Amino acid sequence: MCLALVFAVCAAEPPAVVAEAAIDVRAFGAAADGKTDATAAFAQALSAAAGRGGGTVSVPAGLFLLAGSVNVPTGVALQGTWAWPHHGAWRQGSTLCLTGGRGREDGPAAIQLGPSSAVRGLTIVHPEQMLEDVQPYPWAIRGTGMHCTVENVTFVNCFQGIAMGPGSNELHLIRNVFGCVLRRGIFVDGTTDIGRIENVHFNPHYWVRAEFPGTPGVWRVGGAGGKSETRHPQWYMQQHLDAFIFGRTDWEYVLNTFVFGAKIGYLFVATRAGAANGNFLGIGADWCTTCVKVEASQPMGILVTNGEFVGNHGCESAIEVQGKGVLQLCNSNFWGPQKRNVRLSGEEAFVALNQCFFRESGPAPEDAAVVEARGGALTVQGCAFMRPRRHIDLGEKVKTAIISGNTFRGAPAIANAAKGDVKIDLNVSHVPAQ
Repeated sequence: MCLALVFAVCAAEPPAVVAEAAIDVRAFGAAADGKTDATAAFAQALSAAAGRGGGTVSVPAGLFLLAGSVNVPTGVALQGTWAWPHHGAWRQGSTLCLTGGRGREDGPAAIQLGPSSAVRGLTIVHPEQMLEDVQPYPWAIRGTGMHCTVENVTFVNCFQGIAMGPGSNELHLIRNVFGCVLRRGIFVDGTTDIGRIENVHFNPHYWVRAEFPGTPGVWRVGGAGGKSETRHPQWYMQQHLDAFIFGRTDWEYVLNTFVFGAKIGYLFVATRAGAANGNFLGIGADWCTTCVKVEASQPMGILVTNGEFVGNHGCESAIEVQGKGVLQLCNSNFWGPQKRNVRLSGEEAFVALNQCFFRESGPAPEDAAVVEARGGALTVQGCAFMRPRRHIDLGEKVKTAIISGNTFRGAPAIANAAKGDVKIDLNVSHVPAQ
């Protein structure tokens, strides 16, 4: 009886589903020579995958020129050969060479993701981009709708990387994205359900060391007095790059992200759709003109844990909070030559600093404190100020402040001109061992 029952159950099981083979873009005429426009071939392959109910469109190793824009439909993945991050190795693996939209940063994205679609395993380069004459280009990838995914993508020298929105998009996943971006790295807007950004790293050396033909890593220009200067992608990025930009997003989760040499590392703005709140863990911004700038946030605010922030020599403030922005920083580290570390300039803003470590380098400026508040509300608790300089400066428009349980190198240097309710207590001086 038992054996008969087993046979009956096995007979009732449906047959195993066998996944259809991936569609190769070469089957539709895409040439891997980096010279023949493959836009139409990619579009046909993606349409064919959608027509059979979804699946994978395979991009084999080689250089594929896209002079236009393609749409990745629902249920379709555009899949290259890279299953892991790499360092701009455009000669190996699947590389897309983008030339469409040159001169127009607001043109159609080269790859447009639909709901529940994906881009994976690709290297992306602008072969015509030159450091001595940087040209705008549209976004390399844009997603709309729910569950857009971008994974294992490397940008060699993209003007703009990935946009999620504007327009409704929820539950996006951006993971294992590395490279050099020149104007905007990742932009999120219109996200009303939790999106995720994980393991993203922007750095100019992905272009400098890629050795793409005709794209020098550094170039020389005439300097003052006829002297030549060597410039680097970092020079352009420090003047133009907003690396991570957040408009409307509800509880964005951002984990292990980093940028080196940006104008603004993390920028929070108000768009037509609204502003952001989110959870940011293990984020970093090195050698940026501004590391974090909060122009606006939702009332729940921005939560940052285990951050590290380093301004460059032109950095006025590593962290700038304006308007009605809300920022909570916990267990974060500041070092570098920035003039000040945190400035609270919005009269309705709120900043909380907990267990932060301030060890900036360079000469201490006489006209700037480590933490400066010109309005709003400030909490500084359990932090360490490791240089004898002006530590905290409270302006007269500060409404409330709590400065408690902190450690200061030398005597606490706290200037309090606030007319609001301020509590300063239980702070100690630290004298390091000789």
